[in-house]
Amino acid sequence: MQYESMRVFIRNTQTGWYYQEPSQWTPDQETACDLRQVARAVERIFEAHLENVEILLSYDEPRYDLILPVPPSPSRAEGLRRRQTGDEARPGETSQPPAVRKKGPPL
Repeated sequence: MQYESMRVFIRNTQTGWYYQEPSQWTPDQETACDLRQVARAVERIFEAHLENVEILLSYDEPRYDLILPVPPSPSRAEGLRRRQTGDEARPGETSQPPAVRKKGPPL
């Protein structure tokens, strides 16, 4: 049985281009940076602060390719949530909901 080699790429979800090095992308998978391991791809995404990307596991047989979605970074996701819900904190206000006070026994 012949094992197929796996290559690991970072791909921009908006353009479809592949990561080569910081601030450099290519439309050609053959010239893209093969990170060889998913853990390395994840490290590179965090180190380079990449957004709108996915990890592509590419095999010799394209039908076996696998796309791993990369969620937005937590700080970016929080900012997007606030903009979508209109929960932006105003100066002097916190973004936490008001505390609920329990009623005590009547006085």
